[in-house]
Amino acid sequence: MVAQLRELLETVRANPLLRYDPHVKQQPFHATRRKIKVFIGGERSGKTVAGVLDDLIQACDRSAVPDHLLPNKIFDPPFKCRLITPDFGQSYQEILRTLREWCPPAQLLHGDWEEAFSEKAHVLSFANGSFIEFMTQKQDVSQFGGTSRHRVHYDEEPKGPKGEEIRHANVNRLIQYRGDELFTFSPVHGFGFVGDNLWEARGHEVAPEVWVSNDMVLVRSDQDDNPHLDEAGKAEANAKLPARQREARKSGKLVHAEGLVYEEFNYDLHVCPRLDPEFVKGLEQMDCIDPGLNTAVLFAGFDSDNGLWIYDELFLQDSEAVPEHVAAEILKKRKEWGLPPRPKRTLIDPAAAARQSQTNKRTDRAYKAAGIRVRPAENDVDFGIYEVMRRYGHEDKGGNPQPLIQIAENCKGLIWETGRYRKERNDEDEIKVVKRDDHRVDCKRYLSAERPLPPIKHKPRALRETWVPGTAPPLSMKPQPNYGPMGKYS
Repeated sequence: MVAQLRELLETVRANPLLRYDPHVKQQPFHATRRKIKVFIGGERSGKTVAGVLDDLIQACDRSAVPDHLLPNKIFDPPFKCRLITPDFGQSYQEILRTLREWCPPAQLLHGDWEEAFSEKAHVLSFANGSFIEFMTQKQDVSQFGGTSRHRVHYDEEPKGPKGEEIRHANVNRLIQYRGDELFTFSPVHGFGFVGDNLWEARGHEVAPEVWVSNDMVLVRSDQDDNPHLDEAGKAEANAKLPARQREARKSGKLVHAEGLVYEEFNYDLHVCPRLDPEFVKGLEQMDCIDPGLNTAVLFAGFDSDNGLWIYDELFLQDSEAVPEHVAAEILKKRKEWGLPPRPKRTLIDPAAAARQSQTNKRTDRAYKAAGIRVRPAENDVDFGIYEVMRRYGHEDKGGNPQPLIQIAENCKGLIWETGRYRKERNDEDEIKVVKRDDHRVDCKRYLSAERPLPPIKHKPRALRETWVPGTAPPLSMKPQPNYGPMGKYS
C-alpha cells in the first residue's frame, strides 16, 4: 500500500496536470471552443489558474495531457503564445508561480525550469518547440508586432485607449494560425474596454453565468465557485470591502469603479411607454443637437408642470452626420410625429459656435443654412448634471417620488447611455465624468438646464425674541443682569 501511494505521488509530481480538476466555471471555459474566451472572476476565483492551465494544455505534447483534459486541447506543438500582464510585478510573478507549479517538468526545455525560463527575454521554452512569451501593457504599442502567434492571453484587461491599441496590434499576429484570444481578469476597473467590446457582445446565457455567442464564450465566476477557499477567511476579507468593490473583487461583477453619474435613474420610475402623438403635440416643443462625427438629437417637450418628456432620438455617424443630412432627418422625424417643422426652440452644444480649424466654418451656421434655427445651450456641466439629478429625484409635497423627467422606451440609445454614464478617478486623483458614450446624455443635460427647477424653499427659522430698549421685555424672556460695559466684574 505504501509503495502504491509513493508511486502515485511520483506520478503526480512528474505530471501535475493529473491533479487539475476544473471547478464548475472553469469547465465551460476550457471546453467551449471559440475565437475569444473570457473568464471574468472575483479575486481567488480560479481565473488565473484557468487561463494558465488552458495555455499549458495547448503547449504540452498530447501524451502529457491527461485524458480528462485532452478534449480541451485545440493546438498541437509547437504552440506559440503571448501572455500580456499589466507589468512585470505581482501578477506576472503569480503567473510564473502557477506555471512552475502545474507544468510537467519533462515538457520544459532540458527538463528544467531554470534552463527553460529566460528572465532577460521573458520567455518560457518547451522541449517540443512551444513557448510562452511575456509582455506588459506598459510597453510601447510598436513592440507588439513580430511574427505570428497561436494565442494572445491577457491576464487583466487591456485598460484605456492604449490597451485597445495593444489589442489591435496583437489581432494581426493571430491571422496565420487562425489563433484565439484569452482574457482572464477581475473587473476592478469597472466598465471600459471590457464592457464595450466583450460584455455587450456576450451572447446567450447557456448556463448560470456562462454566455456564448458565435465567436465568444464568457464565464463569470464568484469566489464561492472555488471549492479550495477557506469560508471563514473569505468572509473576513470581504467584510472589509465597500459594497461596490465587493461585487467586483468577490463576485466578478462589472461595476462602475467610482459609480454612475445618475445613480438615481430607475428604469421603472423614469422610463415610460412610447408617447401618444396627441400628447406630444400639447408639449412645449424643444429639440436638442449634440453635433460632431457622432451626432445625437433628442426630441423633447415640457408640460405645464415643467416636466420634461423625451419622446424620440436620432444618432448619426460619419458622412450621415453632416449638418445638411442631420437637418433633413430632423424635419423627417418631426413630420412623422405630426409636428410643425420648427419647435419652440432647438438647442445645440455651444461648441458649435467655434470655427473649425480646417474649414474656418461654424457648425451652428451650417444648421441654420439647412433650415434648423439653433441657439447655444447652457454648457455648465455640473449645473446641468445637478438639474438632471433634481428632476430624477423630485418628490411631491408628501415626500412621494414624482420625477420631472420621463424617457420614452423607444429612446433606447439614451437609456443605454444613462446606464453607462459614469465617473472615474484621473491621474490627479480627481473624480471626473468619463467623456465617452455621452452624446445623448449631453443633450438631456442641455434640456434640463434650459428649464431649471426653482430652488427648494425652506421654512424660515423663528426669530429669537429680543428686548427693545425703551419697552418692557417679553414675559418669555429671562431677565438679563445689569452688567457694566466691561462685563460682570467691571
